[in-house]
Amino acid sequence: MVFISFSSFLALNLKEKIIPDEKAHLIFSKHFSTTWKIPPDIKETYSWGWYIEQNPFLYHWINGRIINAIDLFQPTATNSQIIVTLRLVNVFYALGTVMCCYLLSRELIHDRWWQLLPVFLLTNTLMFVFLSGGVNYDNLANLFSMASLYFLIRAFKRYHFLTNSLIWMIFIALGALVKYTILPLALAMALSWIIYLVLQRKSIDLSGFTKIKTIILILILLSLLTLNILIYGVNLIRYQSLKPTCRDILSESQCEISPYERRDKQIANQTKLSIEESIAQGYPSPIRYAFVDWVYHMLLRNFGMVGHESYFPLQFITLYQILFYSMLGLSLFNLLYWRRLSYSSLSLLFIALFYALILLIQNYNSELVYNFTHIAFQGRYIFPVIGAIYVLFTKSIKSIPFWVIQKFLLISTLILYFVGGPITIMRGYHSFLSGWFS
Repeated sequence: MVFISFSSFLALNLKEKIIPDEKAHLIFSKHFSTTWKIPPDIKETYSWGWYIEQNPFLYHWINGRIINAIDLFQPTATNSQIIVTLRLVNVFYALGTVMCCYLLSRELIHDRWWQLLPVFLLTNTLMFVFLSGGVNYDNLANLFSMASLYFLIRAFKRYHFLTNSLIWMIFIALGALVKYTILPLALAMALSWIIYLVLQRKSIDLSGFTKIKTIILILILLSLLTLNILIYGVNLIRYQSLKPTCRDILSESQCEISPYERRDKQIANQTKLSIEESIAQGYPSPIRYAFVDWVYHMLLRNFGMVGHESYFPLQFITLYQILFYSMLGLSLFNLLYWRRLSYSSLSLLFIALFYALILLIQNYNSELVYNFTHIAFQGRYIFPVIGAIYVLFTKSIKSIPFWVIQKFLLISTLILYFVGGPITIMRGYHSFLSGWFS
């Protein structure tokens, strides 16, 4: 209820240009509302530095249909009313993510009270709640990612293996049609599924291909895979990249108006620094960056709110760091000495680490281009696996054999997340966020 209240409060009251890229998403959604097909790039869209041709389209296509429905039932709807409606739809997406997080927790944590902790952590992660109240394709991508993880774990636990396998593939294929950054998650999940299939090949029941439900799921999956191939497969063949660059699809003059082009000319290095050059200039090594700088900025941007305006929880960040490093050490200790993890838990750990590693590498490469100014560093990019992280986090605390330490860490976590979460922001927004609200 706190999550729904706060995200709906944001959806109804936030000024425009606060949520990250909300205006751009609205422009693309309106453009998609002009046709049921995939519309061409026009100046109003490519001037944002985003492109439609050979790019994922599902979020804006769905928004286009919602705008069509608004026009049908309320032709005089204002721009503000359209924004609020789309925001409330995004609240629904985020609520679905929370529900899938709970379902995932139930599969791996066998205690009805501990099952609630990942949901509490997620709904008190300030950036997740903040994002849920705005028009942003991350909300739909997060929903599909969390749902796919849930059904993958269901498949690993032998609950109708074939059906659940098809469903997780459908959800991750949908996610890839929303945002191309879901592809590393899809790869990690596919590797885990293939390994499981090989290890359990003699005991898995793959019968049922002739059932009507299975045939329908297969047809849906094949349709979605075809759409993905028409985007990413064609891009790999035609452009040798998952996404085309601007100059692959537009003219030189059209590309020059992109804000990213202007940014690169102003602050980017002409050639990316090598690791040796960056260290020589005083920038952190990859190891230090991973365990110190990256963790710090990831925590800062997840437990704060970062859009076109930003709030950083500087008063709590040291406590979040202590908690993170404590749980990392505890997780390794548990993994090595105390518990033998099930394949479901190990696969979830592998998927989360794989995705985080890809994100870390991408962020570090970006830092080498922009001289460690943290351009394009967004905490929300970890959200496709944040449910997995919070479930593993909870399992680590629950597995502590020493009662006093377990309860101390649990209570400390609850207090920190509660104090740094939306309740505090709702009580005190007039004092430090009043300029964000209409």
